[in-house]
Amino acid sequence: MDRSPTLPGRTHSSSDRVSDHSPDRASISDHASMKLKNQLAILRSIRDDGPITRVDIKGRTRLSWGTVTSSTKELLDRGIITEIGAVTTGVGRRPVELDLNRKANFVLGLQLGALKAHAVLTDVKGVVVDEQEAPVDSRGSAREMLSVLQETGRAVLQRHSVSRTLLAGVGIAAPGAVDFSTGVCLYAPHHPNLKDVPLKRKFEQAFGVPCFVDHDYNCYVLAEQVFGHGKGLDSFICVVVGNGMSAGLVLNGEVHRGADSLAGEFGHTCVDPDGPLCACGNHGCLEALASGSAIAAVAQRETADNPQSAILSIARGDHNRITAETVAQAARQGDRLAREIYSRMGTVLGVGISNLINTINPQSIILGGRVSRAADLFLPACMEIVRKRGWYASTKEVKVSRLDRGEALGAAALVLQQIFTTGQIVRRGASRRPRSGRAGERKASAPRKVAAASADRERRGRAPAKRPAAASAARTTSPGAPRRARNA
Repeated sequence: MDRSPTLPGRTHSSSDRVSDHSPDRASISDHASMKLKNQLAILRSIRDDGPITRVDIKGRTRLSWGTVTSSTKELLDRGIITEIGAVTTGVGRRPVELDLNRKANFVLGLQLGALKAHAVLTDVKGVVVDEQEAPVDSRGSAREMLSVLQETGRAVLQRHSVSRTLLAGVGIAAPGAVDFSTGVCLYAPHHPNLKDVPLKRKFEQAFGVPCFVDHDYNCYVLAEQVFGHGKGLDSFICVVVGNGMSAGLVLNGEVHRGADSLAGEFGHTCVDPDGPLCACGNHGCLEALASGSAIAAVAQRETADNPQSAILSIARGDHNRITAETVAQAARQGDRLAREIYSRMGTVLGVGISNLINTINPQSIILGGRVSRAADLFLPACMEIVRKRGWYASTKEVKVSRLDRGEALGAAALVLQQIFTTGQIVRRGASRRPRSGRAGERKASAPRKVAAASADRERRGRAPAKRPAAASAARTTSPGAPRRARNA
């Protein structure tokens, strides 16, 4: 049985256990709202426990049998869920089970990094189908960068023949300051030409589906909550160390974005007022002392006085080719300078993480980003400071992320979150609901009656009877009838 990653709210809480209103006690708008709420509760139940029978859905959601029957029928008609056929066993036929339709409602997650654009395609359960990356010039124009990002996403979609009607939405992990409510990238220090760019609007126009935009570190922490070490935690922080540095926060089970959607700029907290100049324009930021670009800058400067260092030989004698990965490679070869650079970086990072622990008191700190792959080189020095400076009995757990493409995965999770909390695909599905003529409706009447009888037997725990031949013939010869009508 497939157990796919689930989104926050994966347990069946009181919000999933809803009571349906009857039309005579509510206005039309209230009835529509309650109907959507019921369908979302059913979808979450199927997402978390599918394949699952209608009887089990009723037990988990506490909805009435009539609501479960009518809602699942409508979700089947729209192609949002699918049936897993009855199986004959030694004691009869197992009831029909329901699962999410993984052949529709795909999700595209995109990330614009400092060096590359990433695309991840997942199914509606969050299982990765494919991914792709492409180099990007962070100093190029906004139009050039967005073109690369769009083409990277389109390449993945085309490879799997995912048309617009099969795509539920696009999520974008954007750099810099992002207005979550409008989907505008306001400012990005490492992408100087990406200023006041309406990413949401541009990508909705390009792909023809809803688009959701968040800061890349918020996407990363959401990915950890859904796919990684953050599962089951109510309070944790994901420190992302790449070319820059930032931190995504989950507090009380929710991503914390702050009053202006600008929380998490951990890399721009000051640890040395007289320190080096940061890309943001200030001096002594943590990012300027302990990020990937900081490691490279220190190595470029210090190899001038240490020409025998393995760092320089790996870079083929060119100081400008030195990167954080170059330094890590030299350190693993035993180069003394390289190991010192990473140790110093770990000490500074430890000061910053200690400040987070003392301020937030999270259950865990998770290190992500490409520099975290060299955690064996800096984590000992980092943890020494954390243990020394962390307040009293505060939890001082620091883990290294296991995720690749954490930001792009989180961008996909952003869309999945919308699907199961706001009814993104349920609302879209209504506009694409199959329609049939009166003849088709008449031909479909027999299988609908059989479906209703089958659901009623399932409710009473009896094995379904064999389908009448006439009903089977009606289904076979009625291409215009709703394809899911045979089971309510």
